[in-house]
Amino acid sequence: MASSVVSGRQLEKWEKEREDANRTEIPMPKAARDSFNSMQPNFNALAKFEKKLDRFTQRMEDKDSGVKTEAIVNVMSSTAGAGSGDFHTYRGFRKKENARIADFEAARKEDEARRAWEAEQAEREADVLAKRSKKAAKRARQKEKERERQQAEKRARGEASAAAGGAAAGGGGAANCR
Repeated sequence: MASSVVSGRQLEKWEKEREDANRTEIPMPKAARDSFNSMQPNFNALAKFEKKLDRFTQRMEDKDSGVKTEAIVNVMSSTAGAGSGDFHTYRGFRKKENARIADFEAARKEDEARRAWEAEQAEREADVLAKRSKKAAKRARQKEKERERQQAEKRARGEASAAAGGAAAGGGGAANCR
């Protein structure tokens, strides 16, 4: 059977838990509260940090844009003291290094050719757009001129029919016009 008697400490603990549950504000030392409220953003430091970050990213982009070459350090040649197999090893390293450099050069030339083609393509596209807009403007001018010609003909026919109708009706030409 459980005892119905609770210690004083347990009662105090429960009372404190009930108070904490009802409390809307978290207790905080005054020094901590004051220092938190007095915090002001330092915009100069933020601007300085952003400039530093921009310089860093620019440096990284510049570093990445260059062609990376890693020189092979362990290059041997047919020098005095080299063993009989070292020259063949040197030839293999030299062949690999030359192939790697040739690959870099081929990639650079291909990239350069691609950029030139894209620039030429953009130039062609600009020429086509210019011609297209010029022809569209010409068509619009011709269309407007045709509209004006048709309206002038319509007015001329209207005036001619009004004059003919007015003479036949005896002066009531305005009433006969549509």
